[in-house]
Amino acid sequence: MRDLDYGRVIRRIVWLAVAVTAAGGSAWWVFRDANAMLSFLGGAGIAGLSFWLLHRLVGDLQAAAEGRPVKKVRLVTHMFRVLLLGAIAYVILEICGGSRVALASGLTVALTAATIEALIELFYARA
Repeated sequence: MRDLDYGRVIRRIVWLAVAVTAAGGSAWWVFRDANAMLSFLGGAGIAGLSFWLLHRLVGDLQAAAEGRPVKKVRLVTHMFRVLLLGAIAYVILEICGGSRVALASGLTVALTAATIEALIELFYARA
């Protein structure tokens, strides 16, 4: 059994998220319209930003546990992360007139990429 390389896992999740975003954006454009595609891409962008902020949060928690200082701006960002992401979604839906279903499906991109990565790791752990 091999050790888990977290750096490799994060890189693969990012690449999987890019692939899922490209496939989903193309599908929304083909089967609906450009507005739905842009809404999906907006949701995928929110999901990617959320993933990145959570990744930074874990790093900041690790730094704090080790006694290293954490910037106060990052603490405020972590506290208001959900509010910030919700505001972006509101702008996409209400101000830009985006598609709710397409946005919601875009919000699942990071989760989908992480799930695929978990399946890949489980598959290779057995090999």
